[in-house]
Amino acid sequence: MITELQLPSDRFNDTTYSGLKQKNFIYGKNGTGKSTITQTISDSFHDTHDVRIFQGFDSVAENSVLNAISLGKENASIQPQIDQVNLDISELESELIANESRPDNLYARCQAKEKEYKEQDKAIKDNFRSSASELKREHTNLTGVTYDIRNFKNDIESIEKSISCVSLSDTEKEQFQQLINQKEIKIDSKQSFPNIDISRFLKATNEIITTELAKSIILEFSTIEEQNWVRQGLNYHDKGDVCAFCNNPISEQRLDQLNHFFSDNVKKFETRLSHAIELLKIKKDELSKIKVIDPSQFYPVYHEQISVLNTSILELIRKYTNFLDFLIETLEQRKSDLFTTMSEISYKIPDSFESIHEQYGKIYVENKKYGQNLTIKKEEAKNKLRLNLVNIELSGMDYSQEISDLKDLAIEKKRLADELQINKNNLIALRKQKDDLISQTIDESIAAERINKALRSLGNHSFQLVLVSGEQKGQYTIKNIDGSTRDVDTLSTGEKNIVSFLWFLADLDNPSKKTENPQIIIFDDPMNSNDDTTQYLIISYLQDLINNLSETQQLFILTHNIHFYLNVRYDWWRKAHKTKLTLHLKKIDGKSKILPIETQDEDLKTSYDALWTELRWLYQQDKPDFMLNPIRRIFETFSKFNNISPSVLFKNDAEAKKLFDVNSHSIDDLEADLNGKTKEDIISKVSAIFRSNNAQSHFEKYWLVSNEE
Repeated sequence: MITELQLPSDRFNDTTYSGLKQKNFIYGKNGTGKSTITQTISDSFHDTHDVRIFQGFDSVAENSVLNAISLGKENASIQPQIDQVNLDISELESELIANESRPDNLYARCQAKEKEYKEQDKAIKDNFRSSASELKREHTNLTGVTYDIRNFKNDIESIEKSISCVSLSDTEKEQFQQLINQKEIKIDSKQSFPNIDISRFLKATNEIITTELAKSIILEFSTIEEQNWVRQGLNYHDKGDVCAFCNNPISEQRLDQLNHFFSDNVKKFETRLSHAIELLKIKKDELSKIKVIDPSQFYPVYHEQISVLNTSILELIRKYTNFLDFLIETLEQRKSDLFTTMSEISYKIPDSFESIHEQYGKIYVENKKYGQNLTIKKEEAKNKLRLNLVNIELSGMDYSQEISDLKDLAIEKKRLADELQINKNNLIALRKQKDDLISQTIDESIAAERINKALRSLGNHSFQLVLVSGEQKGQYTIKNIDGSTRDVDTLSTGEKNIVSFLWFLADLDNPSKKTENPQIIIFDDPMNSNDDTTQYLIISYLQDLINNLSETQQLFILTHNIHFYLNVRYDWWRKAHKTKLTLHLKKIDGKSKILPIETQDEDLKTSYDALWTELRWLYQQDKPDFMLNPIRRIFETFSKFNNISPSVLFKNDAEAKKLFDVNSHSIDDLEADLNGKTKEDIISKVSAIFRSNNAQSHFEKYWLVSNEE
């Protein structure tokens, strides 16, 4: 048994209360801390004691689906969860199926978006089909006779994957068309190009023109032309001949002198010069015979390269020819004056034919390979021309926008479908959750039998609980005494309260909940305002519990109901004071004070007595502001009991009427203009009113008794 409580300092003046007994009765108005005491006991002792708390009909809940009540604390606590799950299930189901009352639910939005997507997709495919048919009809050479929407869609994929632009210029279209019409070329063998090392020609020429010739004798010639003329004339004359030019005889001495002058070395040098000039002329002749590359041996795709290469060939031939002409001219100059040495010449050597040879060889190989792959190339040309036409068709149907719209619809369709699936999964989970909750419900048939037995004592107000068969346990319909079924929502608060109260008493003896721990039983305001027909039943059961409490049980009854308080405590003071405790809760300055009531004289008598007791306590606490409310209730009760109207009651004191008439204030109106009146002034005015209504003795009886207390 617990004997002490630690109470919160923000609610109570004294945070520790000692002296609790086996049977504890606590009276206090609403807001004085009764529920706080209940919660404190539960929080502090639930680990060491079997704490049972009754706070109204928390063990009864309505099951609107079954038109029944869920009986038992566990079932009643589960029922709101089941109700919520049922509500959630109903809400989801209303979103997941066709529902005329909700034409814009999730299911309908999904269906509408699916329809919109299909219509858009069909419109695009119809355009594809029409375009494919038109292309096959007008460009069969590019599409083939079996071209259809599947081929058209494949071409779209090719366009989308292409890294280059598929749109063709007129020139490109013409080239591809020519390629399609291109016949195979019979390619000749490779063309050769001269491999001439012209740098050695320059070197040889410089060697020749810088060679010095020694004259064996000195002969005088007036000019170089004369010298060359004489040298040439030696080839036509012998000794004794008459000169063909001057008709003079040529003496042997003169002939010998000329032969010495023009020695054998000179002749050899002259021969070398002539040979060099002749060789250069031969090379020049060879150059003139070099042919440009024949474009007809190449496919059109290489014609531009061949044209560039031919230009390079002609340019190189020109440079070579100029170079050789320069060398020939230089040698001719030396030849004209054999004995005059020339300086070395310089010249920028033209490139060799090697680069042209390599370029030509590469183009030749590619051209040959191109010819070998001509069939493939033609097919590629057809594809490019066809893709160009497909692209034109797509532009005409605003394909990009149509596909963009379709993708947007697909995204929204998927979002709604995903949301629908999530909700379906949630619905499955909720149904499982409902099954799990139902599986947690408890059979309350024994308690129901005891409740029905007690309810029969209500006579005409009686009703019975009838078990509803099904998976969910503890569900009971309500039957009237004539056997008719009542709608569960017609149960009054009082009827629910008595069923819950009776179940609570029955559950105290539930063997499945028995523990070795001492039991604390708490009734926190068990009587409510709707218990007019059942209050005697509750009072009698509580009196029975008080009288038959076992040694392992401790009882706490907390109430604000003065009638309930007085009736349950009938004979409370007669015996066994050691096991009983009475506490009154009073609120002052925002905190509650616990007042132990140790004798019957200190205890409350009636609700009217309680008002005088409260007035006396407020007077003692010097709280004139708070005294007005119980005074108003006292005058209200007095006037009703004695059939005196307020206008008569307060006829001699207008100020008193303003202060005390309940018709001038809310019954709970604690704020009033006292105009500086003290507690003595107020009580004096109360006494005067009773005196003016010939009830001075009535006032003295209650006020003096209250003050004696």
